[in-house]
Amino acid sequence: MIRKILQIRNLLMALLVGECGILFGLYLLLNTPILLAFSVYALIKNVIIFLIVVYISYVLENNQLSVEEVLNKDAKNAFIFGGIALIQYDENRNIVWTSDLLKAMNINIVGVKLLEWQPHLASLFDDEDVKVIDIKGKKFEAYINQGTKLIYLKDVTQLMSLQQDYLDQQVCMAYITIDNYEETLENADEPKMALIQSRSRQVIVDWAYSNGIIIRRFKSGGYLAFFNERIYRKQVENKFAILDTFKEMSKELDEVMTLSIGIGKDSRVLRELDEMASAALNLTYSRGGDQVAVKSGEDKKVRFFGGNSDTFEKSSKVRARVIAQSLAGLIKNASQVIVMGHKNSDLDSFGASLGVAKIAMAYGKKTTVIVDFESIEKKTKEVAVLVKADPRYKGMIQSANEAIERVDKNTLLIVVDNHKSSLALSKALLERVKNKVIIDHHRRGEEFIEAPVLTYLEPASSSTVELVIELCDYQNVDLKINELDATIMYAGMLVDTNNFKQRVGVRTFQSAAHLKELQANVPMAYEFIKDSYEETLQRLSIAQTAYQYRPDILIACGQESEEYNSSLLAKSSNALLEISGIKASFSIGRISKTKVAISARSTKDMNVQVIMEALDGGGHFSMAAAQFENKTIEEVRLLLEEKIQEYLDDRGEV
Repeated sequence: MIRKILQIRNLLMALLVGECGILFGLYLLLNTPILLAFSVYALIKNVIIFLIVVYISYVLENNQLSVEEVLNKDAKNAFIFGGIALIQYDENRNIVWTSDLLKAMNINIVGVKLLEWQPHLASLFDDEDVKVIDIKGKKFEAYINQGTKLIYLKDVTQLMSLQQDYLDQQVCMAYITIDNYEETLENADEPKMALIQSRSRQVIVDWAYSNGIIIRRFKSGGYLAFFNERIYRKQVENKFAILDTFKEMSKELDEVMTLSIGIGKDSRVLRELDEMASAALNLTYSRGGDQVAVKSGEDKKVRFFGGNSDTFEKSSKVRARVIAQSLAGLIKNASQVIVMGHKNSDLDSFGASLGVAKIAMAYGKKTTVIVDFESIEKKTKEVAVLVKADPRYKGMIQSANEAIERVDKNTLLIVVDNHKSSLALSKALLERVKNKVIIDHHRRGEEFIEAPVLTYLEPASSSTVELVIELCDYQNVDLKINELDATIMYAGMLVDTNNFKQRVGVRTFQSAAHLKELQANVPMAYEFIKDSYEETLQRLSIAQTAYQYRPDILIACGQESEEYNSSLLAKSSNALLEISGIKASFSIGRISKTKVAISARSTKDMNVQVIMEALDGGGHFSMAAAQFENKTIEEVRLLLEEKIQEYLDDRGEV
């Protein structure tokens, strides 16, 4: 305001001087008495006006100074009331002066080194950003002006408290289901059934009420729960202890039941919470249950808790029959069928591909099995070459590029032994083909092939071959599975079960018996998976480097200068796991010039899938793996030890 008045004053003075100048100029030119009189009059008038304007400006400027003086007198109270503090420091970052707010808080830090008092302020000298620090239980925003060597502090305690209260009250939604509930009730007599129903419900309801959770049952063995963010964080802190509590109750009843919980959070739209909770619950199912999956509207990464139990085999084959019928319908409506496994294909992947191909061919469809001879295990490659040379398979084995040329809108792509797009033999096929089917026995990870029309994910199964054999049982056509198909599929089961030593159940042996009925050559199947003399020496050389990370955990490392087949790493881990008292074994080796791999195996007492997922890998509860680009074996070993320790700490194990 003062500046504008001064600008007007200067303009007015210029006009007054100009007026006098013009009149005196005219008088000098014309030399008339009247012009002289007007010039003298204008001069006197303008001098008076000039004096008046100067006086007014003087008064206004003095009035402005008096306002500043008043502010100076009350500056102390103003800064304290506004929660603002100032700190001045010298060239050596020693505090030389503080404002009254800090003195009012009894904080006497004059003469103290700034970073000794608040080490967190060090980063502000680099980027001059605003940082929140804690001073005597209060939160302050801090900003440094390095030019004036002043630190500005603003009390934001109340604001942050309100923000935290707001966040704490955000609604979370959860679906809770009891795994194996219906099967357990079917096999119980009436008194036992009533006891199972009452005990299981009581455990869940007691947990909910003691934690302030609103819970309602929406189906037999299924509950819907609502709670806030504060309650969620409390459950995270105790690692969702309800999982172990429920499992203990189940053991007391001599039953096999666990909980699966899917949680949706970080959204103010209830419909979105419902969708996230439902998707999270489906994730827990596909990973074997006994765990919590959390999907967030802000953080796209899914968090998992629990997963301490291996999947249990379900006695009912109803789902297999329904999937088989659905698959048959999709095949009938397809113009052609393409079957694809995963990168570094093993015999389970290749054997399952052949089995699915024979189902499709039985319905009269042109069928192609994709094989990438550049990305295939050595033993599987030998078998694939044998199959391609056999006249019975003429035109069936093709590359992805050959298959893409024939893709149309009615093509059906069946992906076996894999559900991750990054591990598919051809991403181009995944993107090109609209109708996709997934048949896999691995626990589901966060990454998943987009929009399949049918998914058969059964982590309780020993192998994908086992799933395919069950699907074959429910086809209403004559399948032309020959002895070579059956032998290769049998070899696939041998690989994934470690010669029927791991992850086997009744249905595993039923499937193996069915393959034997189909004339599977068992001795030939074992020949397919036998190691050569050189490979055996390599495997032994890896295993002999094993050391005890803990008394029940072994880690073995190959030579940095040597490249190994990934199957050798798996066999090394399998061999180490057979040692008495060992719960988990890990074998690390270089599988190419730029890639290092870990193969992990465990008993039912340890979940190596969780450990491998922490390293961006995956697999099963007891069989998992991970790969690393541009790292040394030693770097990978240290990373592995770190993740094992995190796993043990997370479960409270010493």
